[in-house]
Amino acid sequence: MGGGFHYRLRASFYGTSSGQRTSGLWTGWVQLCGACAGIAFNAGEWPLLTLTVPREELIFEKGNVTVYADSADGGRRLCEWVKEASTTTQNAPLAVDTALNGEAYKQQVARAVAEIRRGEYVKVIVSRAIPLPSRIDMPATLLYGRQANTPVRSFMFRQEGREALGFSPELVMSVTGNKVVTEPLAGTRDRMGNPEHNKAKEAELLHDSKEVLEHILSVKEAIAELEAVCLPGSVVVEDLMSVRQRGSVQHLGSGVSGQLAENKDARDAFTVLFPSITASGIPKNAALNAIMQIEKTPRELYSGAILLAGRYALRCGASSAFRISGQPALLDTSGAGIIAQSTPERELTETREKLASIAPYLMV
Repeated sequence: MGGGFHYRLRASFYGTSSGQRTSGLWTGWVQLCGACAGIAFNAGEWPLLTLTVPREELIFEKGNVTVYADSADGGRRLCEWVKEASTTTQNAPLAVDTALNGEAYKQQVARAVAEIRRGEYVKVIVSRAIPLPSRIDMPATLLYGRQANTPVRSFMFRQEGREALGFSPELVMSVTGNKVVTEPLAGTRDRMGNPEHNKAKEAELLHDSKEVLEHILSVKEAIAELEAVCLPGSVVVEDLMSVRQRGSVQHLGSGVSGQLAENKDARDAFTVLFPSITASGIPKNAALNAIMQIEKTPRELYSGAILLAGRYALRCGASSAFRISGQPALLDTSGAGIIAQSTPERELTETREKLASIAPYLMV
């Protein structure tokens, strides 16, 4: 693959007339786990939360590259690095069997459906992990995968021996001023065929009673969560059940917003919105307990949040269906929302549809 970056380059160095040392954003991640709600959880190898103020930053967005550095020398070095960058790679794709462990997953779904029908909870997201046969080239995977996906957030990082990248389809929370927004996604179909196939799958998604019910339940819960921290009467559904195209899949998505109450801020909103309904379930605490019992592998970063937190705003996107650690056994993770109308075979298919947005672009 050949080509180059097309961008406008802006730079801000500490000590210049701008007086700005960094973008002012804290970056980091937080896991989905019961600890957020005071529930016992299966500990993995990743920290529950990290926050970092970067010394040097490169921000790529809509054809622009913005460089922040704490010294003029460091800033100039990064600018030269960006100018000389090339998208040429010599990588090969890694073969991944997305059906691996499928029978075990269907048994987990069947267990969840039985518990839901007994009234233990209403909805739960059950995920599965796939061990990868070898390590992968992280930057090359991000490059190839991003070209084929249309995520709301992309991320890649390496920190203290841990590495992760992902393409997040969902915005868990955004706070600008006193307006808070959440955009739950629930309901999935593939879009891996020709335009006629994709349009037929879109119509199927919009008319599937199970998918529509699952989505409406999630929107209803999002409204209730925002009402706990917003001014009375300010919570509205800005967009209901539109189809969001995300690379090889398409989801039902809605936008819910409200105005934070005078004594509430982004931290209060984060407390009620995280973990996301569409990564945990309904009721949230009961679903988290169920996840701890049903799933055999700690989720680590999967379905947590990637954070960009400024002084007056906090934005986070749900971790994508892919996460990877620095250990020899690398894991690819995906989940599906389970309600009383779910069938194990269809939910397994949904996880494979989601994995198809990542698996073909894993590069070695």
